[in-house]
Amino acid sequence: MKKVFQSIAVLVFLFTSCNYSPSKKQESVLYEKDGLSFQFPAHWKVEKDKPIDGVAKSRFITIINHKIIRGQEFIIITASDSTGTLKETLDNLIKQSEISYTSGNIEFGVLDEAKEFKIGSQKVLRQNFETNQNNTSNRGIFSVFNSAGKTFSFTSMAEATNIIAHTAIVDSVIKSLKIK
Repeated sequence: MKKVFQSIAVLVFLFTSCNYSPSKKQESVLYEKDGLSFQFPAHWKVEKDKPIDGVAKSRFITIINHKIIRGQEFIIITASDSTGTLKETLDNLIKQSEISYTSGNIEFGVLDEAKEFKIGSQKVLRQNFETNQNNTSNRGIFSVFNSAGKTFSFTSMAEATNIIAHTAIVDSVIKSLKIK
């Protein structure tokens, strides 16, 4: 019995002496441009923010994780005037992605049916996908929603082993999105 208490005491000491805090928030950066703002982790960087060629009143924003050791981790945000349904937008994203990935000899496939989620104040239609190339598996998320007369699509990807943490980052960006 004494050994059990000693073992517990050692574990308590180790956990309390480490600087580990699961509830500790990541440092974030506020990005603001042309009436759109959102927050993302400080080690991520906005690589592009430009109009979509041939689409009036649109945006194409790419955010990339620069701290990742191998592979890639990114979020692509598009915004355009709302046309059609969220399901049509999602189906179009899937079709475009399949063409793009397979033309680069990358296997692409959806992993589930589209589901509706509440993320912050947004009602989001979401579907997961996977890519494979040279035995490297990546997971991605398509998220689409309407806000302030615009349709937003988030296409994001991370290594399969990091998809849970990546999904939390995508959700936090969606929650922080503001349109003026």
